[in-house]
Amino acid sequence: MRKNEKAMEGFFAHAMVLVEGRGDEGVITGCADRSGINLGAEGISVIEVHGKDNLMISDALFSALGVPCYVVFDGDAGMEERKRASVQHLIPQQRQDKEQEFERQARKNRTKNANLLQYLGATPNPQSADDSTGRYTVFEDTLETYLDHHWPTWEERRQELVRAGEGIEGKNAATYLETTRTAATEPPFLLHALLENVRSLTGRR
Repeated sequence: MRKNEKAMEGFFAHAMVLVEGRGDEGVITGCADRSGINLGAEGISVIEVHGKDNLMISDALFSALGVPCYVVFDGDAGMEERKRASVQHLIPQQRQDKEQEFERQARKNRTKNANLLQYLGATPNPQSADDSTGRYTVFEDTLETYLDHHWPTWEERRQELVRAGEGIEGKNAATYLETTRTAATEPPFLLHALLENVRSLTGRR
């Protein structure tokens, strides 16, 4: 489904789940499938808004139209460290310039986190821990790092699918969906809580 068609779907939904990127929709839908829940049949649409900056705008738009929204986002706690590690091979001056830019990006991201949480009616914490509430779910770092730590069989299954040519490397919604559907163990509590909080928007649990 093209991006504009997917966005149009939201105007006819009973509830919306707004996510930052490609993989989130696959994981959320896969968790629902494992539990025998058809989000579409319940009038719930999962929409990728392409980054944290667009979450508030999209939420305000759909909420103004009377569509209740649920927000899922990454706190990106480890972003600066990962970026610093990626430039260790550079000469000192180049590395210093990059690291200063990464520090600015991290400060900016912490401000975005605080602003988004305040908008959602929560304490404006610049670096929230993993949490799921009736209004939002936040991963302290990223969805992927959360899965690595709390659902290791998910990553094992994703790699199996890629090696078998049945999945695509990187963030891919279809691969994430199939991985979540078929991982050997059950999803961790936070993902179950996310799903239940989403369904409560339409009065279903």
